[in-house]
Amino acid sequence: MLWQDEGMIHIGAEAEVRIGRWLGLPAIKKTRVPRTWRHPDLDKRLTKRRLDVECKILNKLLKENIAAPRILELNKDEMTMVISKIEGRPLIESLQAGIVDENVFFQLGEIIRKFHEIGISHGDISTNNILWQAGSEPTLIDFGLSKNTIEVEDFGIDLHVLEEILSASHPEYGDAMEQVEAGYLSQSPDDVIDIPAGLLPTANEVIKRLQDIRTRVRYHD
Repeated sequence: MLWQDEGMIHIGAEAEVRIGRWLGLPAIKKTRVPRTWRHPDLDKRLTKRRLDVECKILNKLLKENIAAPRILELNKDEMTMVISKIEGRPLIESLQAGIVDENVFFQLGEIIRKFHEIGISHGDISTNNILWQAGSEPTLIDFGLSKNTIEVEDFGIDLHVLEEILSASHPEYGDAMEQVEAGYLSQSPDDVIDIPAGLLPTANEVIKRLQDIRTRVRYHD
């Protein structure tokens, strides 16, 4: 048997996540949760499409030498994916315990910019979806809502989602988002990058859009 189950990690709206071993290697198994409010055939088609996108995102990240899980097994009929386990604990746990390096937020900003520089929006950058261990850079995980894009709004929303999480769940780290932005802008903030899909917004343009999103959110509140 390729997969040896060792227990449940998480049950969310998008997927059930279990830990175990695949051919003896530490691994994670994700099973997409059916959307009961959708027609079963439509749900299966959309889920398969979502799995295709997630696989392409993971392979693209690895090709660009950005830390990400490797795909070990994919079963679209059963809506499951087995990926390699990334070392570290969820950043939310380290923040709550007060045991993070002082530069972790700056590093996180750098990593988010690396994603955006190759045209990937993560879609759900929460402290639950960031792994960290002492002496290492943080690693983003869970690409179920990720997509290929060149839209400045998508990149601005990535940062805004993280900002909202930091503000609501980790207010004791008051300058965290400032450090994230500094890391995001640390590498050639005005460089225009041309990828096959088109021209990407500069880092400064993304930060400006983040500021616009903040204004819109405050206005609607």
